[in-house]
Amino acid sequence: MEKSIESIWKEGFLKNDALVAPKLNELYNQKSKHITDKLKRMFKFNLYAIVVMAVIVLISYSFLGVPIAGLFIAILLMGVFGLAVQQGKSLDTIEQSMTSYEYLHAFNNWVHAMITSNTKVMRFFYPLVFLASMAPIWYAIKNGEVTAKALEESDMSMLFGFPVIGLIGVAAVMIVMVIFGGTIYRWDVNLVYGRVFRKLESLVSDMEELRN
Repeated sequence: MEKSIESIWKEGFLKNDALVAPKLNELYNQKSKHITDKLKRMFKFNLYAIVVMAVIVLISYSFLGVPIAGLFIAILLMGVFGLAVQQGKSLDTIEQSMTSYEYLHAFNNWVHAMITSNTKVMRFFYPLVFLASMAPIWYAIKNGEVTAKALEESDMSMLFGFPVIGLIGVAAVMIVMVIFGGTIYRWDVNLVYGRVFRKLESLVSDMEELRN
């Protein structure tokens, strides 16, 4: 790396010979550092949350009698974790010789690329997790004597010990999740990061306007 990230902030969002008041330069410099540092902390916290969730799911599903389903969800979560780690490494490659404006612009592009990539993955992540989450219900029906007997005596068509109508419902939900999984993910991201992302976009826009 030609210069550390701290050196980027010290230089400011414009070169030293720019005809911009030093105080204004420093103001945007501090705003840039504040937003990027905050987003990095949020991303790091999200990584910890994924690992904790994987452990909780694995333990809880084991107690529910479906450890394989818990392991499956944990593997999916760790796959998301691995993807996030790789994306974080790609962020390090842009921390090179540039002003804070250039870095902020590159950071914003990285955020958009990350969301686009994750949107494709989540279209399949959500339905698979939903399918695995049905395992405790299937296990309860399969091993609950009263429930199993009631289903057998009913007029419901059964398949693999599960009502066909229930399987159709699960399949329908999965199809909807595949179609709208990307939209669901964007809603989720906007709920958690939306406010900070809007500040990032606004700051980039302001800095571009000032530069021009």
